[in-house]
Amino acid sequence: MAGFDVVKWFGGVADGHLEGSPAFTRNWLMLGYQLQRLKVRYVPDKGISPSFAEAYCLFMDSVVGAQADLAHAAVVSIFTPCEIFHAMGVRPVTAEAIGAIAGGAQAESGLIAHAEGAGIPQTYCSYHKILMGLAESGVLQRPGFLACTSPACDANNLTFRALGQRWGMPHTYIDVPTEVSRDSVAYVADQLREMQTAAEDAFHTRVVPEELQACVLRSDQTDQALLRSLPLRRDRYLANTMTTDMMLMLDTHLCLGTERAEALARHSLADLQAAPTYDGLRLVWAHVMPFYLDALGDHLNVTQEAQVVACDMTFDHLPPEGGGLFSPDEPYEYMAERLVRNCFNGPAERRVTTLRRLADATDADGVVVFCHWGCKQTAGAAQLIRSGLEDAGYPVLVLDGDGVDRENTSVGQTSTRFAAFLELLQSRRAGGAA
Repeated sequence: MAGFDVVKWFGGVADGHLEGSPAFTRNWLMLGYQLQRLKVRYVPDKGISPSFAEAYCLFMDSVVGAQADLAHAAVVSIFTPCEIFHAMGVRPVTAEAIGAIAGGAQAESGLIAHAEGAGIPQTYCSYHKILMGLAESGVLQRPGFLACTSPACDANNLTFRALGQRWGMPHTYIDVPTEVSRDSVAYVADQLREMQTAAEDAFHTRVVPEELQACVLRSDQTDQALLRSLPLRRDRYLANTMTTDMMLMLDTHLCLGTERAEALARHSLADLQAAPTYDGLRLVWAHVMPFYLDALGDHLNVTQEAQVVACDMTFDHLPPEGGGLFSPDEPYEYMAERLVRNCFNGPAERRVTTLRRLADATDADGVVVFCHWGCKQTAGAAQLIRSGLEDAGYPVLVLDGDGVDRENTSVGQTSTRFAAFLELLQSRRAGGAA
């Protein structure tokens, strides 16, 4: 049928059965996820580089695998160190990953409506509303473990506390101080040890110290490869899309510590080293990406016009000059320091510093700050980020929108403002008015 949108139809079927048939909805969504998992592996999007196709495959394998066997999975927040779970053979999955895959299936609207009907505020983060909608409807069943950290948002503890009550299980909460010091790191490291003990009890297994050490070493190697890629991003064609960028960001959290994540980072570096030169606009992106939004994708997806060269969600824990306080040989402290130094932890100036470092390393033309619906931290910091980066000479576009809810973004306004921003950057390049 001409004009038939199979994905929209698929999401509509899921929405239509959500209230009365959660088991059907669960199986329906899993069928779609498994089919998409096969598609991205065997029929990847045309034009994208092999490493970005690999990032999409890794995301689908990780998230679909976790949801297919939630009893042996851990639902965690985005910055929770996952090496502990990988060392146990447990799959971690985050609210952002669960929300992104449901959004990709265009099933988000019914889940968000169900969450709001259950009392979740309309102003709440859409990723967390999707997660709560899945849990409250009975589509998402009880996982083996729940854990979250205080970064990056207030929704973390509220969501995980509510999920624990809904499923009748405790959740581990890791409180992360904002001050960077040995005492702060030691405090978080002790909490990570406690989380490991709780997870071992939940899954009736034990972490082998040598395996955890190996996972943390792989994390360090993964981060180092990603860091080495930054200078190449200034003049190499990335051949990516907003979707694959989002998948890479999620991979670098969900899968950090695995052999596949380390291989992905190495392959990404090799792809960039072999990539053709690029002379289009270079953008640094702050926060999540609205991967579904064609108004942006037309300018950014596999095109020489503009590309996102770095995102502060992917590079959220840049090492300080001179190195960190702890090495991977001290795994709990190493993971804890990564959390304490996270640019989403503490004052907005850390976001500014990280974004400026990314812009400097990639010779960016400008920065886009995406204020995702419900994220008070980014919305509240947006003007501070803008002024700090503009003082450093980088034009900034602040966009309001939703990273996953199609019904919550002004497409026309977003398209007009983004196109105008690109025109401004082109004019600056050509020596026109700033």
